[in-house]
Amino acid sequence: MPRIRVKLFAEYYELAGKQHVLDLDVAEETTVLELARLLEEKFPGLRGRLVNGDKIAEETKVLVNGRLIDWLEGEKTRLRDGDTVAFFPPAAGG
Repeated sequence: MPRIRVKLFAEYYELAGKQHVLDLDVAEETTVLELARLLEEKFPGLRGRLVNGDKIAEETKVLVNGRLIDWLEGEKTRLRDGDTVAFFPPAAGG
């Protein structure tokens, strides 16, 4: 069973009960989208923030091992043992 590290930033950290780094065991071939759904189940405050229908929420930025999933296989990117996945909320600006 692969073990991955999840990092939550800014409001996602707050909504997950101030959990910044999590080490999770996931099923083989788990995708980024499946991981996001798992996080929304585990932390009700994240519900509707990471996933929108069958996609990662548009404003959410996700990196796997430091690379934006946009440059990988998007939400279908499969996770492997030892991967680090970072979730960033929309940037505030003004």
